[in-house]
Amino acid sequence: MKNILKVIKVIVVIAVVAAITVVGLNFLIKSPNNQSAKNGLKPQTVKTATTKKVLKKVHYVAIGDSLTYGIGDATENGGYVPLVKSQLANDDRTDVVSQNFGVSGDTSTQVYQRIVKQPKIQRGLAQANLITMTIGANDLMHIINKNVMNMDLKKVESARTTYQANLERLLKKIRSYNKTAPIFLASIYNPFYVYFPQITDMKTAMDDWNATAQKVIKEFDQTYYVDIDQVMTQPKGSVLANNKAKKEALNPYLFTEDHFHPNNRGYQAISQQFIKQIQARKTTWLYQVSK
Repeated sequence: MKNILKVIKVIVVIAVVAAITVVGLNFLIKSPNNQSAKNGLKPQTVKTATTKKVLKKVHYVAIGDSLTYGIGDATENGGYVPLVKSQLANDDRTDVVSQNFGVSGDTSTQVYQRIVKQPKIQRGLAQANLITMTIGANDLMHIINKNVMNMDLKKVESARTTYQANLERLLKKIRSYNKTAPIFLASIYNPFYVYFPQITDMKTAMDDWNATAQKVIKEFDQTYYVDIDQVMTQPKGSVLANNKAKKEALNPYLFTEDHFHPNNRGYQAISQQFIKQIQARKTTWLYQVSK
């Protein structure tokens, strides 16, 4: 009888221990920390959720040459700049304040000098959340000196090397005032192509200039290339010179008074190229993190 009682006690103890073990394991399995351990992760403390909100106000600075100034814009409002501003404000429901520091005819050296000498530009750059720039065409045109038909390629190559150094210096100066705002640099385009499609030297020079710009911006963080050449050199509806139909050569995106600067359609196309690149990278600058 005593042996039977001992056996019963042992069975009861085993049952109790088993029950406690099952309850304990069930608790551990449901524990978030244990689940992390199960997945090979260290237990994590609970963090406060964060959300991203669009900046209430965006300071947008445009700097550069006549394309930024807006030569050829019939509205005289500043070319592509107000178009970028309004679309950014509409797309992201934010207040965009813009400053246009474009000057017609400026080379990369002249833009650099204006930044160094003008505190207003320095303050604008320092406050900017977004920067766009058009530069380089005048550097090239000064070397060509309007002699498109007979270009000195040695001079063009020498000028390209100088432009590369000037662009590096210019971007470093901008970054000295603002280290984080994204900079979107436009390519140059060939306004002579539809009128002189046979001049391959001009295309070569333009391509080299744009390749140089792309090379330089790789040295800088948050600095991006905007290809306007693809929409401005031979846009839809253009007519090449010496065409079989003997139609007059036409680039419908160019200002008819000089056949060089964009018209309103041209600036619209340029603004869309800027917007495309800006919106593709807006998560890196347009949002503020809040808890």
